[in-house]
Amino acid sequence: MKDTPFTYQFFAAIAAACFFVPFAIIMIKGLVKRQVFVWFGIYWMLAGMVNLLCMSETFASSGLKNVTERVFNLSDAPFMLFILYKTVQVETIQNSIKKMLPAFLCMVLLITISTRLPDIAETLMVGGGLLIILMYITWIIIYYSKGIRYNSTAFTQQFIYYALLFEYGISVITFIFSYIIPEQRNVNDSFLIYHLSIIVSISMASYGLIRHKEMPKEKKARMITREREAEIKFL
Repeated sequence: MKDTPFTYQFFAAIAAACFFVPFAIIMIKGLVKRQVFVWFGIYWMLAGMVNLLCMSETFASSGLKNVTERVFNLSDAPFMLFILYKTVQVETIQNSIKKMLPAFLCMVLLITISTRLPDIAETLMVGGGLLIILMYITWIIIYYSKGIRYNSTAFTQQFIYYALLFEYGISVITFIFSYIIPEQRNVNDSFLIYHLSIIVSISMASYGLIRHKEMPKEKKARMITREREAEIKFL
């Protein structure tokens, strides 16, 4: 980081702070009970912790940075698939992810154990995971845009899904330069693109969370549910 131009360090610092914004909004607005939001907040917060760790000069010089980055890159797709499974409100997509996730995990473990993870194996797994995530996010967005029953939660989720589509879409560019044509890669420029994509995508998701407000019908339905639960407990 010492040899990195100030502009790059500036955007890296902003991106690092942005990772923690969605979870902070969830806490401030009292949306902790909405697990569909909490999962995404946890995802970005964990990514922020990894990024802060990798930005540390002490950690980078310890030789653990490359290992951490590889583990993070390989685990990103399975973790995001799990989050999509837990948060999407479309049964068809849930069932598809339920089949895809264990199959993808088995493939990753099999390739890792059998090949001891050479560069080509990592490239295939990270690239494959990236395409799978983009496919599901696009599928979810298309399904939502074709008349899924909207409520305040689904409305807010749209902002999150569009944010993820942008983030993973830009990741295709960084993937190409990092894995396919690394000899033409400028490290600082690649990280700048990555950090700018994080700032834009998380800003989009944060805007959706800030705007989140329960509709009167949803509040009424929740109150009725609580009253029924109270009656059952009393009986």
